[in-house]
Parts: sequence; C-alpha cells; structure tokens
Amino acid sequence: MRQISLLLITLVLSSTITQAQESRMNDLEKGMSAFNQEKWEDALEYFNLWIADHTGDAKAYVLRGQTQEQLGDDLKANTDFSIAINLEPAYAEAYFARGRSRYLLEQYENAMQDFLSYLELPKGETNQIIFRKSPGNSGYSEIFTAQTENPAQAYYHLGLCSMGLEEFESAVLYFDMAIESQPSDPNYFSEKGRALGRIGENDLAILAFDQALALDENNLSAKQGLNQVKNGGSEELLEDLNRTIEENYANSQTFKQRGFYKLNHEDPEGALTDFNSALDLDDSDPETYYYRGRAHSILENFEDAERDFTKSISIDPQNLDYFLSRGQARYRSKKLKEALADFTIVVSLDPDSATGYFHKGITYHRLGNIDQACKELIKADELGMIQAVEVLEKICK
Repeated sequence: MRQISLLLITLVLSSTITQAQESRMNDLEKGMSAFNQEKWEDALEYFNLWIADHTGDAKAYVLRGQTQEQLGDDLKANTDFSIAINLEPAYAEAYFARGRSRYLLEQYENAMQDFLSYLELPKGETNQIIFRKSPGNSGYSEIFTAQTENPAQAYYHLGLCSMGLEEFESAVLYFDMAIESQPSDPNYFSEKGRALGRIGENDLAILAFDQALALDENNLSAKQGLNQVKNGGSEELLEDLNRTIEENYANSQTFKQRGFYKLNHEDPEGALTDFNSALDLDDSDPETYYYRGRAHSILENFEDAERDFTKSISIDPQNLDYFLSRGQARYRSKKLKEALADFTIVVSLDPDSATGYFHKGITYHRLGNIDQACKELIKADELGMIQAVEVLEKICK
C-alpha cells in the first residue's frame, strides 16, 4: 500500500510540474511545442492567439503559415509568409517558406524568385523546422531546416519549379547544383533523372536513377522513373511529345524521345521515322544513331543496323553498348570474326562485363573453337550471367 501511495504522489507531482511548466509558456512557445509534436490544430490555435496580440511578429506568421500548409491550406500559408516578408524584407527563411507554398500552388515563376532571394539573403540564427513535401505525394517526408549555409534545398526546389515550367534543361542544371552541395540525398538524383528523361537523355537518366537507388534502394521515385525510361516513358509524355510535334515546336530530342517510346512499344517502323527526323535536325547525336540501329535490328535490317552502330562508335568510341550492339548485329548477319572483335572490345572496356564474355563464348562456339568458347562462358558464369550456365552444360561437358 505504501508503495502504491508513493507512486500516486509521484504521478501527481509530475503532472503538477508539467502543468506549471506549461503555464509559464506563452502562446508562441505553446504553439511551437505543438508544432514540433505535429499537433497542427493546437499549434494553429496558439499562433492565432499570439498573433492577435503581436501583429508585428514576422516569425509567428511564418510558423502559422507552415501550420496552415500542414493542414492543407496553401493559400492561407502563402498569405502568412507574405505578411512576414512585408514585416521583415530580409527574412530569408520566409522567402524559402513562401517559395515552397507557391510551388505547391503551381506559381512556379514567383516561387523561383523567392528561392533566388533566399539564396542571396543572409540566414537567421534560428533552426526553424520545415517539412518537405515529396513530389507527387500527398504526405510530407523528411524534416529539414531552411537556416543553413548549405543551399542544396533551394537549388532542389528551383529544379522542381523548372520542371513545373517544363524547362527541363534548366531543371537538370539546378539538380546538379543541389547534388554538388549535398551529394547524399537520393531525391536530387531521382528528380534529375526525371528531367533528363523528359529531354530524351535516356542513358544519363538511367544513370541518375541508379545513383539514387545506390543511396536508397527503396526510393520509389527512382524505381518508377527507371521503369518508365527503360520503357520509353509514360503515356502522358507521349501526349506531350505529340502535341509539341503537331504545333511545330519539335527539336531533334523531341523526335528522338518519341522514337524511343515507339521502339519500346512494338512500333519499330514508327520509331525509324522519328529517328530519321531527329537526325535530319541533328546528325551528331550518337544515341539517336544507336536507337535507329536497334530499330533496324528488330526489323532484321542488319546491314543498316551495323552502319548506325558504327556511326555511334565513331562519335563516342568509349561506349561499350554501341560495340555490343554492333557485335550482335554482325553475329546475326554471320560476320562472326567482326562480331568477335566487337565483343573483345566490350570486355576490354569493361573487364567485368558478363554479357561481353558470354557473347565472345557463343561466337567462338560458332567459329568451332570449343575450348576458348568454354573459357569465355565460364568467365561469364563467374560474373553471374545465368544464361551462361545452360550453354556451358550443352557444349562444355
């Protein structure tokens, strides 16, 4: 009984102390406490009470604006941030916060001006909590602060605004600046990949998505983006490309991207037409020749495919995919020695290329050199190529 009585006394004293501490807090402090605990309605009530008696407190307006944003009212949030800026025109964090609300309201140009202002202004002394809204997501992910000498978040949001304005080249530049400032954030790479995909730089987009997944193997944006790029993009992208071409605003990248979409959706003839149009506008892009060569290969025009892959190689002689594809085209047209030369170059460019050793192996087999074929296939198997196992069992036992 005595132990129970002592426990009850302890609980009562603890509750009394907590109440006393809360009673000593003013409404702004109570609002900040509720905000940090993500009790948005309570925070809003306290900030309203404080602002009613302190109409010149710029920080309180920013806090209330961020609370409004959490409650889904971006218009009211934008108003509060604007009031804060009017009260303190050099309040850097207020520009950052308003830039985010304007981004969410799709006021991209105005948002960009706010982020640029944030970058130019000196930062304050307080670490103000901000919740970042993920693109395409109704929730909030990650907590960060605007008060920092690291400008990565501002560059990241400038990139997002550029994406909203469909200025994809600018978006890539801003995401690169964010990555340079903070290379550990996978979202910067995944958004860069999305931007690269929209301008037809598919190989670079895949690389960016792979970098995002190396940092976070569960990054959903990177997974979705990687799948879309490898399949030519989304139907929404195709509609954008069609509209651009119909309105006579297309450039070589527009035709290349639409051709790539058709190539991955069982329309190699349509892809050829678009790649021809792309090369009419820019005959120096190795990737377009490479894609046209793939279309020719699907249609079994192996001589034309070989010619296109050779052109790609002449422009970019370090790209092993170009040599691999030319070797495959030569193999299928029974130019076995020429094909073997290409596959040999592939493994010289990348000694860990399992597919390079595999293709060397099957080519040696076709040439009648079984011993060398088995050596190459064993190497492919050691590097993890599953297809090599079946071939080894057939020809090397």
